[in-house]
Amino acid sequence: MGWIQELYETYENSKELVGLVDETGNVLLPIGHSTQNAQVEVAINLDGEFQEAGKIEDKGRAVTIIPVTEDSGTRSSGIAPHPLCDKLCYVAGDFADHSDKKKAAEYYEAYIQQLARWCETRDCHRYVMAVYGYLRKKTLIADLVEEGIISLDEKGIIQDKDKIQGIIPSECFIRFRIQDFDAPLVGELWNNRDVYESYVNYYLSTLKKRDIDYVTGEILPCTDKHPSKIRNSADKAKLISANDESGFTYRGRFKNKEEALSVGYVQSQEAHNALRWLLQRQGFRRFGTAIIAWNVEGKQVPKLLSDTEEIAGVISGDAGFSYALELRKAILGLYGDLNNKNSRMVVMAMDAATTGRLSLTYYQSTNGSDFLERLAFWHSTCAWKLGYKKDNMDQYFTFIGAPRPEDMILAAYGAERNGIVSVDDKLMKASLERLLPCILNKHPLPRDMVRAAIFNASRPLAYSRLNRRKYLEITCAMISKQHIDESQDEKEEAKMALERDNKKGDYLYGRLLAVAHAMESITFAPGENRETNATRYTNMFAKRPFKTWQIIWEKTVPYKRKLSIGQRIYFDQLLTEIEDMFPDEASRHLNRLDGDYIHGYYHQLQEIYQKDKNIKGEVSK
Repeated sequence: MGWIQELYETYENSKELVGLVDETGNVLLPIGHSTQNAQVEVAINLDGEFQEAGKIEDKGRAVTIIPVTEDSGTRSSGIAPHPLCDKLCYVAGDFADHSDKKKAAEYYEAYIQQLARWCETRDCHRYVMAVYGYLRKKTLIADLVEEGIISLDEKGIIQDKDKIQGIIPSECFIRFRIQDFDAPLVGELWNNRDVYESYVNYYLSTLKKRDIDYVTGEILPCTDKHPSKIRNSADKAKLISANDESGFTYRGRFKNKEEALSVGYVQSQEAHNALRWLLQRQGFRRFGTAIIAWNVEGKQVPKLLSDTEEIAGVISGDAGFSYALELRKAILGLYGDLNNKNSRMVVMAMDAATTGRLSLTYYQSTNGSDFLERLAFWHSTCAWKLGYKKDNMDQYFTFIGAPRPEDMILAAYGAERNGIVSVDDKLMKASLERLLPCILNKHPLPRDMVRAAIFNASRPLAYSRLNRRKYLEITCAMISKQHIDESQDEKEEAKMALERDNKKGDYLYGRLLAVAHAMESITFAPGENRETNATRYTNMFAKRPFKTWQIIWEKTVPYKRKLSIGQRIYFDQLLTEIEDMFPDEASRHLNRLDGDYIHGYYHQLQEIYQKDKNIKGEVSK
């Protein structure tokens, strides 16, 4: 029960925010409340008299906080009215007169009797009393017809031709607003904290079933009906659910579901509302998965699945030397409130195997200092010099740091279509969950993921030039991370500059490929964008380097003649230097190149373009 305990305490620590719209536009729901998209808004005055009604066409305005009961909050069939705002069949007393729906009158009777019990309490809010007074008149359908919201056929039946937000009129959700001189600004019942409090006090007084609460260990009103809508307002999947009493759910283990789990109503509501709120504010909700990292005390936390630039800004420092120190300082400086043993961090990942069941695929609770230390370790050991375009500008910006896990997966498994690199959602979801232990527990990168990235980087013609550069850099970061993981030296840093003393055959072949690419590309006329022979033969070169290098070199000879004398001397000296570094003939006759050749290619190309003023270009050329 660790996760629900952490969420319950998070809610308790954030109670002053309940019912308030925060800076992200989200609301921490009160207990006993949920959200629903409304299609029609009805305005009445404090005397319960109809004022006006209108359609809610904008879905951004449609989200409505509504009070719910245990039954209505989990209803899928049957009659289970919400206490205040609900569908037209529940709130309209004259619905049965204009519908051929079976048991139409029973929906309204169940609703109005439930609302009457709330209104009979001493603390019932006067806005709720006004709604009750209006709906008792049973004129809602007639009022909506007069306002042109709905229409009737010749038999007086509601016509369902014109939909509102894709919902037929007879199924529309109705919300209420007080329009009165004595109710300025706060007439929206779904945004009124006093109305929230009135319902919570009333509903808690109706709960009679008491049992041991597994969260607090106390005897409290408990529930076996837990909220849904965790990931979004249309989400029907639940984290806690038990409705199979005739199957194999408890066989051989428990007599009933209460023996398996018993959770207090308030504790369940607060935990689920906190989780929903956190996911909306700072969660990762894509590809069918939901991942969230938060601090129980409510302190600011870094986005777990972001790159270094988004988490800590652009890190200065020399590549391969001081960037790791600068990165750690930046992370600890921005999130210093978390850097102590008493601050608690929680990470959860959820996935829905079916539409009704939400599983917890990853859970970890740790102190803030350990969390920051592991995050800093990830960003420093997976760091590389990465480029990006900012705000759709043509200028290319760079930073030193770790790429987004999502981009690492695209580098490994992505395929480009129409300039966009993508992977299947299921593969992305599974891969993200595989990377979580790498970020949070210092596990090494999956070898198959690194191999796949190397394979894709060896197929440059499969990508557009901008994507080719981006995923080459990300692949270099993954290879560097793998080297550091295998060395088991946490103080080792990525080598982003040319390794002149590296005599490994794979690395040297990568340097040779970079020289051939640069020699040809600098002879291109302005605006000439064709591919070099080095680029076109990269895939074959990675599989058979010795034979393919002879082909590439022969095709490079004509371009060598176009070089200036100074350029020719520069490249001849560079090629001689690299060729002489092969320690023996065996290092030349390699069957296949490993990821080191990509590092050699990147390092040598950067060295060429940065060192010689007469040679201009970029890796992407």
